[in-house]
Amino acid sequence: MCACSLCSTNWTGQMHILAKIIVAAVAVVASGPAVAGFAGPATPLVSTSAATAAAKFGRRQHAAVSTRMQVGGMGEDDIKKLTDLATSTLASLARGPPGVFVSGYRAELSQTYQNPTADLPVREYSESLPSVRPAMPLELYEFEACPFCRKVREALTMLDLDAIIYPCPGGGDRYRPKVLDMGGKTQFPYFKDPNTRFEAYESDAIVKYLFQTYGDGIIPLELSLGPLTTLSCAGVSALRPGKGSKSRASGASPDQPLELWGYESAPPVRLVREVLCELEIPYKSVTAARGSKKAVELKETEGKFQVPFLRDANTGMSMFDSADIIKYLEDTYGLNAPPRNADEGMKKDGDAAEVKKADVATDGEPGWEDEVEDATVAAKDAAVTPEKEVTVEAKLVEEPVEEDTSVDAGAKPINLAKQNARKANKKQWGIKKPLKP
Repeated sequence: MCACSLCSTNWTGQMHILAKIIVAAVAVVASGPAVAGFAGPATPLVSTSAATAAAKFGRRQHAAVSTRMQVGGMGEDDIKKLTDLATSTLASLARGPPGVFVSGYRAELSQTYQNPTADLPVREYSESLPSVRPAMPLELYEFEACPFCRKVREALTMLDLDAIIYPCPGGGDRYRPKVLDMGGKTQFPYFKDPNTRFEAYESDAIVKYLFQTYGDGIIPLELSLGPLTTLSCAGVSALRPGKGSKSRASGASPDQPLELWGYESAPPVRLVREVLCELEIPYKSVTAARGSKKAVELKETEGKFQVPFLRDANTGMSMFDSADIIKYLEDTYGLNAPPRNADEGMKKDGDAAEVKKADVATDGEPGWEDEVEDATVAAKDAAVTPEKEVTVEAKLVEEPVEEDTSVDAGAKPINLAKQNARKANKKQWGIKKPLKP
């Protein structure tokens, strides 16, 4: 029998983790075939009647895509969607339970309870999450492919916390400069809590803060395994190479952040997040993992629970299907989208040559920091004009000196612009012409 401390201290806890892994696998696989609706995960099969209900639920999800295949066959777009969904599903399976359940997740049979995610008499809840939530939304600057950013997003999902996501992919110019201004370097994730004024770069520090502030103070094992956690998070990105890592030409930024319902490990939700990241579209991430009370809220407001669900206050549009969401994002905020205002306009293909060298910056690990951009900013700072010169220049613009028109006809021509500039300098700094001896 094994005598290591891990096995001897908490056998019950290990069995619970194993059960969560099995349930997570079933949930992810069950949600994978839902190509048309890309629905959320199915609830664990707990009885014969539950299995029958789950089978009916699966048949309903397959109906639309089956009809499309029978009528027109599968085209290139259908194959691409299936491939994306398959690789996203494999990525979720590679990472396991984190990002699927809320912290303290429990499930129990209840004949009087109707599960909002499926026709199953299973009540899902958390026994450890506090009822107090942050008054002001949390802010997270990150990009989808970053493994360190994924750890923070998983923590937000497990704690059932919503946050405003500001995508900062490599080569992006919307929010990366803002991170540089706020923290002094372009490194991700960068987290801000306006409720406590907490700000941090390192993912481990952010995760610890979140569980101490909005949880029970205990960091789950899945997020505290150090290099193993980082490696498994990086495995998700490896199965989706190039997705959610680099910015691409897009249209104008929305006036208000969009609203995306989902949870970290849901395969179809990941596909939507990748597009939001690449187009640098800010959005409010409304987490609704297994055990979240928000599942009931979404069903009450929209008639059903299904993720992803997108709501855009800028256009009044809302929709469930991930394929429709991605098309909507491309049509509304993509490269060929019409400009939403005269000031911003659109990015063109030629703009890419002027963008700084793309990088993949994350959690301060070697090779992830944006050294090129930091060096460029440092060079610019070294060449800043002195404050007094800036003041004089502003003075000349705001209060132009009147031209002197009283010049003798036979006198040498005078450069009035230089003369006005000298007068303004004398007036500003009190310089007087020295007397002749």
